[in-house]
Amino acid sequence: MVLTADSGGAAEDLTKRLVGFDSVNPGLVPGAAGEGPIAEFLAGRLAGAGFGVRLVPAPADPRRVSVLAVREGGPGRTVVLNGHLDTVGVEGMAEPFTARTDGGRMLGRGACDMKGGLAGLVVAAENLAAAGAPGRLVVALVADEEDASLGAAAVIEALGVGGVRPDVCLIAEPTWLGLAVAHRGYAVVRAGLQGRAAHSSLPGQGVDVLEPLGGLLVAVAARDRVLRRAPAHPLLGHGSLMATVARGGSAPFTVAAQAETLIERRTLPAETAAAALAEVRGLLDGVTAGVPGLGSTAELVLARDAWQADGSGPAAELMDLLTAALPAAGAAPPGRTGAPYWMESALWQAAGIPAVVCGPAGGGLHAAGEWADLAQLRRYPVAVADAVGRFLAG
Repeated sequence: MVLTADSGGAAEDLTKRLVGFDSVNPGLVPGAAGEGPIAEFLAGRLAGAGFGVRLVPAPADPRRVSVLAVREGGPGRTVVLNGHLDTVGVEGMAEPFTARTDGGRMLGRGACDMKGGLAGLVVAAENLAAAGAPGRLVVALVADEEDASLGAAAVIEALGVGGVRPDVCLIAEPTWLGLAVAHRGYAVVRAGLQGRAAHSSLPGQGVDVLEPLGGLLVAVAARDRVLRRAPAHPLLGHGSLMATVARGGSAPFTVAAQAETLIERRTLPAETAAAALAEVRGLLDGVTAGVPGLGSTAELVLARDAWQADGSGPAAELMDLLTAALPAAGAAPPGRTGAPYWMESALWQAAGIPAVVCGPAGGGLHAAGEWADLAQLRRYPVAVADAVGRFLAG
């Protein structure tokens, strides 16, 4: 694959430009700017490189737009290059949207998660288009990854409606240029307890919910210890269970009549959200059984599947090509790892599009000191253009 002379430098420059956009997710920070301006900028850049480009609004909130850019290069395979436009908030950061370098690092909100990866994908896409790569190249830059994945859902649907059937999707999440081949999922369950209020001087007239709430929290911690003694997944370790929010009662001198807790189950690829809900329901039943007048509820609030990369087929082929291309671009040979947190690779694979996860990284994700490694920003687009170009050529 023929590359432009300074694709690494172009990616570094583009990362600086992208950090300058305030694209904080308004689902996380009410009133935040969102993805509109950065989406418009990247849509224009890709259009200038010969891509057919459109902005895809999320049905639930049309202000949340994603970029879908397609270049038809004739017969061949189809690759999606995917990254997210949004960032978390900027609390504690003095100049979050001013990219600055310090030694081998670029600092600023989103530099690592994941505007460096976005820049690398866009520069690689431009190089592939300029070199006349065969097949179909799709660039999908999505909104709302940090919250509800409204953008990924809308783009995946748009691809299906448009009749595009990608062979593989490369996602530029920060992996230190390694290959993330699995990640855990999660299920969040809201458990509620309903008792009866009474004056605290006459507790026998009420049904207190705080004692069973305490029992439930203890039971959750005990179940987590059991999960950690189970056989470990080779890349992801163990599933987990923990309470992240607990509240109950209404006032002094009143027997507490209402309580709830949010319980988070981190799942492995073989585990389901339905099983997680049943697990919590069983713990809840155990602490409420035999308490007259005490009611309980368990509701699945949000769930995302765990993911494991395909061990054969297009995903395995592209991973092998990246394994060869990264050292050629000056990076260390990529290892294969698992991630404890969730990524949108699970959504793409559930839609029938095998996913590969590899991107430049750094540190300080979601923290005030976020930074990206400059050497990785420079090497990534070179390796992506090489590996994807070879994959498209078949």
